[in-house]
Parts: sequence; C-alpha cells; structure tokens
Amino acid sequence: MSVKKLSFLLIGGVILVVFLYAATIVVLAWPLKELSIANFAVFGDSFGFLSSLFSGLAFVGLIITIVMQKDELAMQRDELKLQRRALESQVQELERMSRYSALDQVRSMLRDALSRLSESGGEVTRPEHFFSAMMPGPEWKTMIESIHPQEVMEAYQTHSKKTSPAKTFVGSFSGIAKFYLRSVGNDEVDYGLEPNEFIFINQSWLKDVPYISEHLLPTAQFAESQLNYEPARKMFVLAFLVASQKMAGSTDVVKEGSVEELVAYLTSRDSALPAIVNT
Repeated sequence: MSVKKLSFLLIGGVILVVFLYAATIVVLAWPLKELSIANFAVFGDSFGFLSSLFSGLAFVGLIITIVMQKDELAMQRDELKLQRRALESQVQELERMSRYSALDQVRSMLRDALSRLSESGGEVTRPEHFFSAMMPGPEWKTMIESIHPQEVMEAYQTHSKKTSPAKTFVGSFSGIAKFYLRSVGNDEVDYGLEPNEFIFINQSWLKDVPYISEHLLPTAQFAESQLNYEPARKMFVLAFLVASQKMAGSTDVVKEGSVEELVAYLTSRDSALPAIVNT
C-alpha cells in the first residue's frame, strides 16, 4: 500500500471515529433537557478519551513510518548493489575488449612491418600467417623444451651491427614490444633476457638480437645473415609466450626464474597458450 493511500485511510478513520463517538454521546444523552454552557462543557470533557486514543494512534503511526522508511532504505541498498555489480561487469568487459583491441592493433603493426620488409627485397610469408608461422602447430612444445640455457645466453650476447632490412624489422618489433607493455598497463616490466640464466620480460631484448625475423618466418631470405640464430628464435618464442599470456590477463605470470622452470610452467599450460598466439 502506498503512503498516499494510507494517509487518506488514517485521516478518514480519525474523522469517522470522532463523528461516531459524538453521535454515541448525543444518543445516550438524548433528549437534552436544556442547552447550557455547563452541559456543553461536560460534552466537551467526554472527548478526553479520544485525545488519549489519538495520541496512541500517533505513536503507532510514527512507528509505522519508521518501519516503512527502513524498508525503503533496504530496497535502495539492494538497487545500489545491483548497479554496482552491473558497473563492475561493464568495467570487466571494457578491460577484456581493450586487451583484444590491443592485440588486434599489434597484429596490424606486424602486418605493416612485414609489408615494408617484403617491399625491400625480403621474401616473407603472408602477413595473416605470421602467428601460425611463428608457432608451427604442436612443434612449439618440443622446440621450447629443447632450449638450453647456454644456447640462449650465446644468442643474446652474439649479434651483428650491420644494417639490413631484418635489422629494420627488429627495430619495428621493438616498438611493438613497448606497445604491448602500454596496452596491459605494465610500463615498469620489460621484455627479454638477463645474465645468470634468468628470463625477464625486457624491452631491450628484441633490438639486441638482430635478424630474428629470419627465424620467425621460415621463407624469409636475407643475404647478409651469416650466423645460425635458431637459439634466438627459441628465445623469442619463449618470451612471446609469456607476453601473450600477459595479454590474455593471466594473474600468475612467471616474471623471472631459470629457463627450465619457465619452460615447465609454460608447457603446463599448453592447452591455452597456443590458442592465444595462433588466433
């Protein structure tokens, strides 16, 4: 029942009680022998009972009002909880869309870099096949498991200073790595490899390992390449798996550790990581 209807009922009830009580007094006192001030005073005093009754009703009405206000406040709190949950759900959806949007932008940047590399004379696979070329199906697990710490360290420490299309490509990819960091809100975390056989996500890693595109894309050809950078490819794939995992919003990313520990961690999630990279 609404407050307005309840108010009308209470007011109507009070008026009805007054009239009924007055009518009862008149009927009981009828016929009146004389109309005098004394008789009217006695008639007025007879309404003292109604004063007490209405005082009690006012107190009851106050209690009812407090109870109704309490119920309304509870309803408002429930509505606020629902609104808060809806807002949290929207925020989570926006964060998810932001991650996937960032991944799409990274792919677009990769396509542009590959196109520029192809125009300069390098033979590359089609841009849309970049991720599948980098991660050749189930072979990725075997490739990562074969990583040896010494191979990785040698690949990190050995690099050429020559200028080449591949060097340009690596520079472009270094910018993409920085974009990754901005997109996931981890500006303080880097991509790469550090001494003592510890792997980090360190921005400087990509630009320190040249010609890496030759090993990312099997059909790429660069006449200036003189060294075998297969360990570098392994190192890159390993780092990219960690980056992809961060991109997917995982909260338990291994930020550092031995190569064996990180390989074991990544291979334990082999059902999720390839899907992230190969989509």
